[in-house]
Amino acid sequence: MAGAGGGGALARPLPLPERRPRGPGGRPAPLRPPRRAALGGARRPHPRGARHRDPGGEFLAGRGEQGHVDSHALTFAVSHHTILRYSEAVSPSYNEVRMRPRDRGTQRTLTFALITSPPAVPRSRVDFFGNTVHRVDIGDPHDTLAMAVETVVESALPRGRSSPAGWDPATLERDARLEYALASPRVPLGPSTAALSREWIGDDRSFDALVELSMLIPREFRYLTGATTVDSSIEDLLGGGAGVCQDFSHLFLAVARHAGWPARYVSGYLGPEGEHASTSGVSHAWVEVCGADGTWAGLDPTHGGHVGPHHLRLAVGRDYGDVAPHRGVFYGTAHASTPEVTVRVTRMSERAARTAERGAALYWQQQQQQ
Repeated sequence: MAGAGGGGALARPLPLPERRPRGPGGRPAPLRPPRRAALGGARRPHPRGARHRDPGGEFLAGRGEQGHVDSHALTFAVSHHTILRYSEAVSPSYNEVRMRPRDRGTQRTLTFALITSPPAVPRSRVDFFGNTVHRVDIGDPHDTLAMAVETVVESALPRGRSSPAGWDPATLERDARLEYALASPRVPLGPSTAALSREWIGDDRSFDALVELSMLIPREFRYLTGATTVDSSIEDLLGGGAGVCQDFSHLFLAVARHAGWPARYVSGYLGPEGEHASTSGVSHAWVEVCGADGTWAGLDPTHGGHVGPHHLRLAVGRDYGDVAPHRGVFYGTAHASTPEVTVRVTRMSERAARTAERGAALYWQQQQQQ
């Protein structure tokens, strides 16, 4: 058995599906939960079994009269295509995909479609960190797996920029967010990062110190594509002096956690500035820190400073290992090539955005009536 996937393979096969609960008379309970509780869940399978559409679940219900999240909201169309190639046919393969944008705060998903080749009917769940995970199982022999995600997402600038207060250590020890202040597999808290925390932050436990940290890191290190890999460590960044957004974010997390702040990794996209403009390339990553009042505030250690409506959130976790867009395993003796990933983010006009919103709302209303 071998592994393949963007961002590292799973060390073991994904768990088998849970046994279906039994209903009255000992018959299996229905697979589909009530629609009102199925936010982000699987919808009716495509007739050809190749497409999973999710217009945003009940988050869109009744939105027609409410309009946009904010009058200054921006709408983006995102295309995220991944191709996995194997040296010979494999069967089966089990895959997890975290590519559905999070519907929280000032961001919401208007449309979402996951298309696979070979065809599959993805099943969705919500993981420990609140991310939507689609499981894609391919049973037939295949030497290529292609996954295309097409999304329209709306994002607005938060009303008032927050400046979270620091934590009392005794309070944090009793809080569930303590997990984000501890070491994690990709963010060890070792002597080198402890020394940087003392040098860069010292005794200043304010949020302003973290904002300054987010601007300091891109001044201290070069952004250089190819300088590191998806499996590189913080020590690789410190030793080489160059890296990418994943490396900068991991370093920020380590320094902030040494200073007693719960901080988490965010995967996503960075949208273009101008209307009708497009950007192509790869996905982006940044961080969020949590204040004592439970408020999460986003900072971008790659560009420096606060995040804005152009930062489109996909998933959150302790580090990259929790949010990898794709990971999976397959059975066979084949070798998997490096995933081919293409990302394009396009700013939509207000007219196109409203059309997408109406179409998504209509789709959801039809689903509710069935």
